[in-house]
Order: sequence, then C-alpha cells, then structure tokens
Amino acid sequence: MSNKLKLLIPITALIITILLSASCYEPTKIIVVNDLENRNIEFIFVSSSTEDEWGTNALPNWQVLLPGEKHEITVLADTYDIQVQDSRTDIYTIWDIEITDTDFTWNVTSDFMDEY
Repeated sequence: MSNKLKLLIPITALIITILLSASCYEPTKIIVVNDLENRNIEFIFVSSSTEDEWGTNALPNWQVLLPGEKHEITVLADTYDIQVQDSRTDIYTIWDIEITDTDFTWNVTSDFMDEY
C-alpha cells in the first residue's frame, strides 16, 4: 500500500465523522397540526426527553391554534416530549419522539388525550 493511500484512509474517516456529527446540529422542525374538531390548542410545550420541566409555551404571544391550523417549532436533532393543551384544558402528550434531520409532524387528535 502506498504512503499516499495510507494517509488518505484516516483523513477520509475523519471527514466522514465530521460530516455525520455536523448533521446532528442542523435545525429541523416539529410541526403541530390541530386536528381536534371543535377545540383550539392554547399551549404547546416541547422539551428534550431528558428534561424534567416543560419550559415555556411554544405558541407566541398567547396565540391559539384553531382546528386545521399548524405551528412549526425549530429544534435540533434530539429526542423530545411534546404536549399540548386545548381550550377545554384537556392535555395531549407524546413521549420520546426522536427528531432527526427531517421534519416531524404531529397531527393532534383526541386519540392522544391523556387519561387522568
């Protein structure tokens, strides 16, 4: 094996490693779609699955999401928990959603309502 080829193999491996790790830091979107027939979504919370707290409402300025509307939240690749609350204070949650380099869409329906 030539010296050039011996040098090229580790450099190629390094470049591939850098490119793969850089993709983890590319922003992507969580898209929440209100598919609840007669309810507005008043709060959207997104947190890393490793966090203990929900944080702030992802809807800006107390905006509400009317039936059929969607809201996009820009995030980095990670595993997330997502929770919404509707106008009747019912809560809908999905857990441990792995967000990669492609957008993730959650169509919120009554099937996701938390049981109390």
